[in-house]
Amino acid sequence: MKRIGIHKPTLEDVIEVSGVEMLHPGGLELTRRSAEIAGMQPGMKVLDVSSGRGTLAILYTQEYGVEVTGLDLSEEMIKIASSNALSKGLEGRVAFIQGDSQALPFSDNRFDVVINECAVGIPDDSQKVLDEMVRVVKPGGTIVIHESTWRKKLSDDEKTELSERYGTTPLEYDEWMSMLEKAGVTDIVSEFEEWSKPEMFWKLRAERDVRSFSEVLTLSERLTTFKRILGKYGIKGVIKAAENEKIVRRTILEEKVGYCLFKGIKG
Repeated sequence: MKRIGIHKPTLEDVIEVSGVEMLHPGGLELTRRSAEIAGMQPGMKVLDVSSGRGTLAILYTQEYGVEVTGLDLSEEMIKIASSNALSKGLEGRVAFIQGDSQALPFSDNRFDVVINECAVGIPDDSQKVLDEMVRVVKPGGTIVIHESTWRKKLSDDEKTELSERYGTTPLEYDEWMSMLEKAGVTDIVSEFEEWSKPEMFWKLRAERDVRSFSEVLTLSERLTTFKRILGKYGIKGVIKAAENEKIVRRTILEEKVGYCLFKGIKG
């Protein structure tokens, strides 16, 4: 049985509380690879699901000339992303709206590409997220995701424990493939080993070369994050956050969890 809240704050909670723009494992190198295999070209309409502060959506627009709609559940993230796009002169080329990835507020067959970078496993029902992504992409359009993936066979209890500490839900490679196929994705290609190496996993920020989660934040950012965790979760939360970081780091170094990029077509 899932013990909700026992490992709060999770690693994802800490990233959110930090207020610092984070990228997924693989960083912008993986984002650009995702855009390339999606075949992004000027004029295409792209949906970026769970767009956060808008960094990736803005990159798609600036580097690939596509028109991007970013969607995020957080009203605060939408405000930040919209401000970031405006500051870069991208008004009219990229827009952000609030919405649930499990019930996308768009009509069927609307986008050329629908992409979700590192957020399919966060909501309660990952299958609904994939189903919705397929629903709103055009027939023959492209779906791209990349997600945490178990690299070794683990017990259900160990998977639950690690998922709760991480704050997202890694799945077996075959499980991701099965869910994509169930959603209606065909011609699926994937890249696993390229992105599962620990040195790629640490690439969480574009401007910093880090080798562990403890190096992701600067000293000043860590102090700020410490104060915010203390204020929100208390001293027990600070201790739990440090424990979760240590255990997840060990899990990656032991190659129990990695990362995989998937691309497919709406059949």
